[in-house]
This record gives sequence, C-alpha cells and structure tokens, in this order.
Amino acid sequence: MKNQRPNVILLTHHQSNVRIWTQRYSNEQGLMMHHYVNSSNEMLRKRGYRLTPQRYLILSVIQEAEGHLSIDQITERVQKRNPYVSLSTIYRTLELLRELGLVRENRLPGEQPRYEAAEGKAHHHLVCRRCRAIIHLDDTLLGNLNEQLQEQYQFHSLTLDLVAAGYCETCWHSTQHET
Repeated sequence: MKNQRPNVILLTHHQSNVRIWTQRYSNEQGLMMHHYVNSSNEMLRKRGYRLTPQRYLILSVIQEAEGHLSIDQITERVQKRNPYVSLSTIYRTLELLRELGLVRENRLPGEQPRYEAAEGKAHHHLVCRRCRAIIHLDDTLLGNLNEQLQEQYQFHSLTLDLVAAGYCETCWHSTQHET
C-alpha cells in the first residue's frame, strides 16, 4: 500500500459537494468506520441534511473512540484535527446526530453526558458507582422486550437503553474493607 493515493468519496446533496478523503482500509475497524459513515450519510440525506466536513469529523471521532466520550473529549479530539470547529458546532451537531439516532447520549446522575456511535435498537450498560467503569452488556439480555412493548403498548420504533448501576468487583471489595 506504499505510495497509494487515498480514495475520494464525493457526497452530493442538491448543489453542495463535500469531498472527504479517506484512507484505504485494510483492517476491520476501518471497514466498520467506512460503513458507519456511509450509513450515517444515508440517514442524513434521507432527512434532508448534508454530511458536512464538521459532521464527518465528529462522527469519525465518536466511531474511532474506544469508549464513551464526553463533550470535552470530543471537542479536544475534533479540534486537534481541525481547530476551527467551534464548541457550538459540536453541540449542535451532537444534538442533530442524537435526534437522528446516529449517536447515543448516555446520562448518569451527576455526570456529563457521554456519547458513542449508535448501533442497533438495544444498548445496555453496567456502570460502577465508584470508579465509573462502563461495561457493555449483551444486546440479547432482555430478550424480545422491544417487541413485547411495541405489541402491548403500541409504541413503535423503540430503542432500549438500560443503565444498571452497582459496584465492580474491585470497588465492592474496597467498600467492604472501609466499613
């Protein structure tokens, strides 16, 4: 792949063109990233929005993250790549992406909201009350609760976001020794 030119994806919406340079991906994360951005672009276009360079950058930062990011972490990573993206642009973009279901916002009591890529209709977390470690739970944990709620209460296009708080093993042992 030495001296290979990056791919150019030309995204068009009405009269506007946005050129986004992407590296050729050979690993699994790169393919996932490419798929995530492409599906996000499709969703934006269906709703009458463009995938602007700022939106692309914010989506990329969130998708590349190993975990859940706060606004401060997103801002730092975005501005490291493009210092001209303002905090208000980041807030507005996150709100739009959340409303469109492209990004999940996780809120824990007393904490800043954290963001991650939205994938699937169910998303569950176990959160340690002490160290704030977050563990993703199996999406099938609650079975077909989504369908049951839809059928029983006539609620449609449901998403389930369960946050269960407790103590991880290490913190549990620490709290037991403190008492």
